[in-house]
Amino acid sequence: MESNEYEIRQDGGATAWLQVFGCWLLFMNTWGLTNSFAIFETYYTDTKLPTTSPSSISWIGSLQLFLTLFIGVFAGWFLDAGYIRAVIVIGMSFEVVGMFMTSLCETQWQLLLAQGVCVGIGSGILAFTSAAVIPFYFTKRRMLAAGIVSTGSSVAGVVYPLMMRELFQSVGFSWAVRILAFVILTTLLLSIVVLKPLTRRKKHAAFFKASFLRDTAYTLFILAYAFMVAGVYVPYFYIQKYALELGIDEDMTFNVISIMNAATFFGRFPYNYLADMYGGITILIPCCLATSLLLFLWRFVHTLSGLIAISATYCFVTGGLVSLPAVTIANLTTNKSEYGTRMGMGYTVAAVGALVGNPIAGAARRAGGGMVREGGVGLGVDVGDVMARWQGAWFVAGVVLLMSTGLMGVARWVRVGWNWRVKL
Repeated sequence: MESNEYEIRQDGGATAWLQVFGCWLLFMNTWGLTNSFAIFETYYTDTKLPTTSPSSISWIGSLQLFLTLFIGVFAGWFLDAGYIRAVIVIGMSFEVVGMFMTSLCETQWQLLLAQGVCVGIGSGILAFTSAAVIPFYFTKRRMLAAGIVSTGSSVAGVVYPLMMRELFQSVGFSWAVRILAFVILTTLLLSIVVLKPLTRRKKHAAFFKASFLRDTAYTLFILAYAFMVAGVYVPYFYIQKYALELGIDEDMTFNVISIMNAATFFGRFPYNYLADMYGGITILIPCCLATSLLLFLWRFVHTLSGLIAISATYCFVTGGLVSLPAVTIANLTTNKSEYGTRMGMGYTVAAVGALVGNPIAGAARRAGGGMVREGGVGLGVDVGDVMARWQGAWFVAGVVLLMSTGLMGVARWVRVGWNWRVKL
């Protein structure tokens, strides 16, 4: 690999910032869909699949999240060859077709194939692209640029739930999902226009190199990443269902989801700004620890005001957990020609956590008698029973985030010791 293949990096200029905008659109339609899955989880549980448990339904979103990470190892191979537009077209096709097919689904297995597999494959291709492009255009301001890109998921997480709430009521589920698919198609077409192909490689990178796993700090970090994604999305999947069981008005639960994602938006910038100064792992460690503590505290929340407060705080604290891992892998990679493969391997390992985390948390929630609902208002709600039934879900998520914190701490120690002044 000749070094001039990476001279595209410029830390500014119209071309570089257009890449930020293009990747922002990709982030909006990948991680933004994941952040909005609670609206689908609740609709499937209460309306489309009322006899299916929330844990079983969460496999749809978890499979989508798994493939969003897992497919990266293959997308990275083509991106390293310079086929960025072809990759986006393929990803866009899978995602849009999957959403259109979701609008026609009636059973769980159909939703698993359409929304879980098809949308997941498309999201994986596009999400990896959005994370892989920025390191080639930015060095000193890499974390800040990645933070701006990641706000795309926050904006989608605010807009999509509110949009879907109105559409569910006015045109029904099928047309609501089709309209969402048209929005995704339009924004992704725009990203194709602005994103510039990367410099072509002289040879393809490998899908997997076992020798990279001998880099202990890198291996520990990607294991920590797997534990992180296993727990961090649990509130995103179940917050609306939890709120409904507490007797909170259904319309207000959509607002709670949007408030969560708005808080995530404001949480992107400070962590990415600090990461440029102190390093990604250095910032991720306290973020993961604080996230774990908040998950343990979730068990005590039972009012609307309390739910809004802890949800907003949680999402502000987790603002850097989506945007920082990819660029942290770049910082752990000395030879930039290995970046695509290392990032793809890291995403593949993290995908395992994404697949099993939410269903396990859902299974840890004890089944209960529920409550009588009429006109969106809960009647006869036993708040104590609801809180007790859900505490297992929050506990599981908290434990895995605590494990992630420990692994990241060890990874940092292996690479640079306990000198916190060293940027990593």
